[in-house]
Amino acid sequence: SCPDGYQLWRGICYKAFDTREPFNEAAATCRKDGGTLAMPRDAETNAFLSSLYGSLREYDHRFYIGLQDQREEGKFEWADGSALGEYNSWTPVELNGDGDCVVSVASGFWKEKWYNFKCDMSFGFVC
Repeated sequence: SCPDGYQLWRGICYKAFDTREPFNEAAATCRKDGGTLAMPRDAETNAFLSSLYGSLREYDHRFYIGLQDQREEGKFEWADGSALGEYNSWTPVELNGDGDCVVSVASGFWKEKWYNFKCDMSFGFVC
């Protein structure tokens, strides 16, 4: 079973957070609950996270996921330290190439797509 406020999906507990925080603070919030920022390693999980976050917030559709390249530019790592791997959902154009932290989009034109932002920008997030 999952901690309070978390939802079980494919054996992993997830929770969308409505509070906007910079990437590292968002990651710390997840750690306090014993988890990490969510790691959508396949299209189904990615779609689930978008619907989970989208149900929470109508007007700001962007949220942090557990993916970043702060250590080495262009080398994206998941929150558990593993490499990005085969699956990704980047927008066709890199909208913010100078950012190291990855935001997913819950709805609208770029629904379920990712793009990178500066890590000090505050967004909602999913653990």
